[in-house]
Amino acid sequence: MKYKLFLVLLFFLMPEALSFSAENALPHLKAKPGEIIDIPVIIDKTDNLAGVKLLINYDKELLTFKEGNTTKSTRSLMCVINDKKPGKLIIVMAGAKGVSGKDLPLLNLTFEVRKELPGTHTTRFEILEMQLMSDQLKEVKGSVIIKPLDILP
Repeated sequence: MKYKLFLVLLFFLMPEALSFSAENALPHLKAKPGEIIDIPVIIDKTDNLAGVKLLINYDKELLTFKEGNTTKSTRSLMCVINDKKPGKLIIVMAGAKGVSGKDLPLLNLTFEVRKELPGTHTTRFEILEMQLMSDQLKEVKGSVIIKPLDILP
């Protein structure tokens, strides 16, 4: 069974831009050992986003990274995910022409919950670094909201 956890990147293209809070739309995810979890990374609102760099840490004792894929909205962007070091993902996306939209899914990350976990565990995905660029090569400021993942016996 697949579950979804939303990582929402909230950012503003200009100071006068309106902010949209998606915090209420993010479910508190629950999974069991051995289950596969799809984690979509979603941008709340963007215009001409052409470059993304994310450094994400996750608990390698609880989760195993399986794969990452662009979405229908971001197929025009090249995506490279460095997962050589368990517990850390380096994600880079780039394209000549930017993508725009509201609640725009950037990519899907797939993890497997470790099978041999006794008891209940709670974990979070940690964004250590985030860089967003427009197709005019201007940096876009951002922040992240991430809900915790509960692993139940």
